[in-house]
Amino acid sequence: MKISKFVSFLLAAALLPGLSACGTKADAGVLMREAKTNANAIQNCTAAIDNTLEFTADSKPYTYQTGSTSVYWAKPFALKSTQTSLLGGVTGSSVSYTVTESDGVWFYSNAGSGWQKTSAEGVASTPLEQIDILRLLGNVSGQKYVRETVLDSQKVHKIELTFQKEVLRSTIENIVTATGMSQGSQTVVQTLLDSAPPIYGYCYVDEASSQIVRVELDATEAVNKIFQNIDGSGTAVTVSKCEISGNIEGIGKAPAVELPADASAARTVQAAG
Repeated sequence: MKISKFVSFLLAAALLPGLSACGTKADAGVLMREAKTNANAIQNCTAAIDNTLEFTADSKPYTYQTGSTSVYWAKPFALKSTQTSLLGGVTGSSVSYTVTESDGVWFYSNAGSGWQKTSAEGVASTPLEQIDILRLLGNVSGQKYVRETVLDSQKVHKIELTFQKEVLRSTIENIVTATGMSQGSQTVVQTLLDSAPPIYGYCYVDEASSQIVRVELDATEAVNKIFQNIDGSGTAVTVSKCEISGNIEGIGKAPAVELPADASAARTVQAAG
C-alpha cells in the first residue's frame, strides 16, 4: 500500500509542470515584437485592407468604403497598389506603382486620365511603412494575449491590441466634414478625438512562422460614444459601422511587379509640397 501511494505521488508530481504550462498564456509583448521584426524582414508578399464607415446624421445616411490590394517587393523596392472607393454613392478606382529604376525610385499613378510620374527618391520602403495594414501597428499602445485559434486553416495566436486615439483621426474628419460640424472651428476634430474611449482590435500571428497574417479593428462603439457625448451640437450622429481589417498573404510567393508598357510615356510632375 505504501509503495502504491508513493508511485501515485510521483505520477502526480510529474504531471504538475505540464498542467502549469497549459495554464500559462504566451507573452503578447514578446510575440508582437518578434512578429513586427519578422514582418519588416518580408522580402515579398501580397496584402489587402478594407475600411468601412457607415453613419447617419440627422437621419441622412452616409457610407464610406475604401479598399486597397498591394503587391510588395523589398529588393529592388517595388509596390503595386490598386485602390477602390465608394464615397457618397460615387465609386472610384485607381492603380499606382512605386518602382526602382536605373535613375532612382519613381511613383506612377493612373486615376483614369493617363499615367503620371513623380520622383519617390528617399521614400521609406520597409513593409511596416509601405503595407497599409501593417502601418496600423504604429498606433498600438498595448497588447494582451487572448488565445490560440485557427484562421483560414492556420494555427494562430490571437492578440488583443489597444490603439491610440490617433487611429480614428481620418474617421472623425470624414464625419465632421460630411455633417458640416467643422464650420467655424479649427479644433473640433482634435476635441472629439480627445474624448474617445479605449479603442481595441486584434492581431493574428501565425504560430509556425511568427508572421502577422491579419489585423482588424472594430471602432463602431467607440466612435458612437464620441458623437453621442457632444455638448451643444445641433447634429445627431449615429454610427452603425466603423471597421478596418486587412490580411497579409503569399509571403515569399508574390507575383512580380511589372510596370505597364504604356506607363513608360508617363508625364513627369512635381510632388505636391
